[in-house]
Amino acid sequence: MPGNGPEEPRGRPPFALEGIDHILLLVDGMEAACAFYQEVIGCTFEEALPEFGMAQLRVGNALINLVDISAPEGSWAVPGVAGGRNMDHFCIAIGRHDEAALRSHLAAHGIEIIEESFHAGARGDSLSLYVRDPSGNVIELKGPP
Repeated sequence: MPGNGPEEPRGRPPFALEGIDHILLLVDGMEAACAFYQEVIGCTFEEALPEFGMAQLRVGNALINLVDISAPEGSWAVPGVAGGRNMDHFCIAIGRHDEAALRSHLAAHGIEIIEESFHAGARGDSLSLYVRDPSGNVIELKGPP
């Protein structure tokens, strides 16, 4: 199984994993989705981001972000092909780290940062770096506030 053998020469990541910060799900109708996650799952409403067709719901220490792809404001998240995907990305909360060391670590592994921004997450505002796994899934690495 990969990852169980000796440490690769490129070294360990220069940060500690702290958990999942949030996931972003594509939904068809915000009202029904929010009702399900609040009434059935037990999430609490955190914040509306109408300019992105988005709502944030709290689930313990993490968030579920919903994007209504049936609304014009959520069109940015519509998959390139019908039924192509339901999750835009997931976010891993990482511990305090040296940003330059993190960037060097990614580069040493041939990993391109496809997007970066400073915005809110389950733990507050902080820098996020977005990368792709070998299958094309987008992962957001989000440091502490």
